[in-house]
Amino acid sequence: MIRLIMSVLVLALVPLSAAAERRIALIIGNDAYEEVPRLDKAVADATGIAATLTAQGFETITATDSSRRQMNRSISEFTGQLQAGDTAVLFFAGHGVEIDGENYLLPTDIVAPTSGERDFIKSESIALSALLDRVRATGARTTIAIIDACRNNPFQSTTGRSIGGTRGLGRITAPQGTFVIFSAGAGQLALDELTENEDAENSVFTRLLLPRLAQPDLELRTLVADLRTEVRDLARSVNHQQFPAYYDELLGDFYFASASSTVQVTINPDTGTADTMRADFDLARSIGTPEAIEAFLDRYADREDEFTYRMALQLREKDEPAARPEPQQKPEPVTPKTDQRAIIRETQTALNAAKCSAGTADGVAGPRTRRAFQRFITDTGATLRASDLGTEKALQAIRQRGSQTCSATIAVQPDVSTPQAKQGGFNIAGNWQFSASCPLFIKTTGSARYTRTGPNSFSGTVNDSLGQTASTHVTLSGRKMKFVMNWASVTTYATGTLAADGRSYSNVASNGCTATAWRIN
Repeated sequence: MIRLIMSVLVLALVPLSAAAERRIALIIGNDAYEEVPRLDKAVADATGIAATLTAQGFETITATDSSRRQMNRSISEFTGQLQAGDTAVLFFAGHGVEIDGENYLLPTDIVAPTSGERDFIKSESIALSALLDRVRATGARTTIAIIDACRNNPFQSTTGRSIGGTRGLGRITAPQGTFVIFSAGAGQLALDELTENEDAENSVFTRLLLPRLAQPDLELRTLVADLRTEVRDLARSVNHQQFPAYYDELLGDFYFASASSTVQVTINPDTGTADTMRADFDLARSIGTPEAIEAFLDRYADREDEFTYRMALQLREKDEPAARPEPQQKPEPVTPKTDQRAIIRETQTALNAAKCSAGTADGVAGPRTRRAFQRFITDTGATLRASDLGTEKALQAIRQRGSQTCSATIAVQPDVSTPQAKQGGFNIAGNWQFSASCPLFIKTTGSARYTRTGPNSFSGTVNDSLGQTASTHVTLSGRKMKFVMNWASVTTYATGTLAADGRSYSNVASNGCTATAWRIN
C-alpha cells in the first residue's frame, strides 16, 4: 500500500504528458553456434516472443544467430532508442554461462577455449549486469529481462579446466526498477524439450510463457508465479528439476497486455507541444530546486528560443550565487573500493543474528532485507536512514547492538471486526515510509499515516521531501489498492499491490511515477 501511495505522490508532481512513454523490446535468439554445441529452438523462441510483443504494441528489435559484433550493434540500437520514462524489455534465448559470479550471454561466434581462459570468454561475451546497467542509464522507468539461457555449460567439454559452472546461470543483483526472469533456478538446467520425439517448436519455458504475454489483466508477478509452477510440474513429469528464478526490484505493477485495472492516461492530440512544455515548466518551478530547473532545461535544450525556456534560464541565473573564488580544499583521501554485495551479505547475516529476519544472506538487498533493516532502525532508535542499507556505517551499527535486537516480528493480520475483513481484508492503519521515482529524473521520499474509515477504506495524510502535503483516500480489494491524492493544486490517482504480509506495497500513478512503501509501525 505504501508503494501505491508513493506512486500517487509522485504522480502529483509530474504532468500527465510524462506518462506517454514507449514500450521497446530487444529480442535475441541464437541457434547456429560455430564452436560450441548448436541449439534447436532459441531462434523459434525469439521469433515467437517478438511476434507476441509486437501484437501488444511493443516496438521490437529482433536479432537471430548473431555474432558478438551483431549483438553489440543490436544492443546499441536498442539503448539508443530508449528515453527517460520508457519501458524496456530484453529477451535472450541461447547459450549462457556463469563465471566468477557474473552471467554472460554468448554470441554465435564464441570460440571454445583450449584451457581455463576465463578472461578471454568474458571479453568475447556480453555481461548481463553490464547490459542491464546500460539500459538503466537511458532513464528507462521499467526494465523486464527474460533470459532463457540456462542450458548445459557449453565449455564443459573443452580440454583443460572447465570454465563456469556445470550448468545454468548464477544469481543476479537486479538494479532498481528491474525485473529479471531466468528460465531455471541457479545451477539448474533449462529443458529445450521433454522427450526426443516431441515436435514442440519452443523450449519448455518459452512455450508456457508465450500465451501469458497476451493475456489481459495478468500482472507480471502473478504471471511469473503461475509460470514457475507450470514449468516445474512439466519438468517433473520427466523427472527433471527446473524451477524458474526471478529477481524483483520493480516499482509498481506491470502488464504485458492491456489491463483494465491499470490507470490509463490519454493525451489530447489537439494539445500542442507548447502546452506540454509549459506544464513541465510549471512542475519544475513549483518544485523550486536547481536540479528541477536543470532537468527542464536539459529536456528542452532544442527549444531555447521559446519564451518558457528563457524564463527557466532566468530562474537558474537568479538562483546562482555570485561568483567567488573557490576555497582550496585538500584532496579527499583515496579509499579502497568496497564490494557492495559483500557488505549486503554481511549486513543480512548481522540482521539475522539480531532476530530481524533478513532471510538468506545472498548479497541482494531485496524487499525482505529492506524491511528487516527498517525494523532494526525502528526497534533500536538507531540514527540511520533507509538509504544507509549497504554501508559500513549501518553494518557496524547492527553489529554493535548485539543479538536479539529486534522485537518479535508479527505479521499484519486482517482486522476481523467486519464481515468484509473476515473474507481477507487487511488493516493498513498506521505509519509508513516511502520512496518514489518520476519522469524528469525526480526522486522523493516521505511518510504517510492512515486511519480506518470503513471496512476496506482508509484516509490519511502524505508528506514528501519536496515539502508537499496531500490528503489521501485508499480503497482495498484484497491486496489490490486504489489511491486518490488531493494536493494543493491537483488531484492524482494510483493503483498498487499490497505485499502478502501487509508490510509493504508498490504502486504506479497515471503521471508515470512509481513508488515503494513499507510499514514502520
